[in-house]
Amino acid sequence: MHADKNKDLKQLFHISQNSNANGQQVLSIRLGEKHGCFAITNKPGNELYELGYCSVLRWDEKELTELLTAYPSLQHSFYDCQVVYDFPQGVFVPATVHGLEETPVLLNGGNNSGANIITEQVQGWQFNTMYAVPAEIQQWLGQKFPAAKYRHQYSLGIRMINTTGEGGSLLVDLREDDFTVMVAKAGKFLLAQSFAYSTPDDVLYYLIKICRQFSLSQQDVELSLSGLVDKQSSLYRELYQYFIHIAFRDADWSLTLGGNTGKEYPAHFFTSLNDLAKCAS
Repeated sequence: MHADKNKDLKQLFHISQNSNANGQQVLSIRLGEKHGCFAITNKPGNELYELGYCSVLRWDEKELTELLTAYPSLQHSFYDCQVVYDFPQGVFVPATVHGLEETPVLLNGGNNSGANIITEQVQGWQFNTMYAVPAEIQQWLGQKFPAAKYRHQYSLGIRMINTTGEGGSLLVDLREDDFTVMVAKAGKFLLAQSFAYSTPDDVLYYLIKICRQFSLSQQDVELSLSGLVDKQSSLYRELYQYFIHIAFRDADWSLTLGGNTGKEYPAHFFTSLNDLAKCAS
C-alpha cells in the first residue's frame, strides 16, 4: 500500500482476509468530503475479502487516481458495484416536488458551483433525497465504474434506523472529523444531517440539541453508534454520561485479520460499508 507516501491521501485501515474470494464479488465504495473507503465482499455482503479506509484533504481526480493505484484490487471486474456519497449537502423533499430550480437554495445556501444536483427516490417513503456531488468526482466514478449504482448516505441510513420506537432513535455514524445523525420516532422520520466536529463536546452538544428540538428524552431515546469510536474513547465516556440506552451497531462480517496485520478491529468501525454491501444481496 503506497497511499501513505502521498501527503494528502492517508491510509487509516487496510484489511485483506486470507480467504478464497471466488464467485460473485461485490465492490462497495463510500466517498465523503475528507474520507473514502471500500469493501470487496461476496454477494450477500456477509463475507469480507478486502477493505480500505483513507482520509484526504479534498477529493479530486488526482487523489481518486491515487486511490485506484494504491489498491490494485479496485481495478478488477465485479459482479456488482455500489457507491454511496457521504457528502453533507443533501436534503429530503416531498416526492411531489418536481424540478431543480429551488434545490441550490436548499443545499448549502446555493453554494454548489461545480456540483451536480441529483434526485433519488427513497423506497417506502413519500419523499426524495436531493443532494450535491462534485461534478469532477461523479464523472471520474462514472468512467471507472460505469455499471455502478449510486445513492446518498441519507437514503441508505433511513433503511437502518428503528422508526417505530416510542422513545425515539438516534442513528449516529462517526468519521474522523464529521458525523451523520438520523432521527426517528413513533413511525415518523424527523431528521438526517451531517455535522463537523473537533472535540467530543461538539458531538455531545449537537445530539443534546437534537433531543431538545424534537422533544426526545435522553433517558428513553435509543442511541445507536457506528464508525470510528470505541468504549475506551473520551467521546464514548461523554455520551454514556448523558444517554441511558446506548449501543454499537455492529457489522455482520468478521474482522479478525490473522496473518495480515495481527490486529482485530471493532465490528462497528465499518458498519456503514457493511450496510452498503448488503444492498447487493
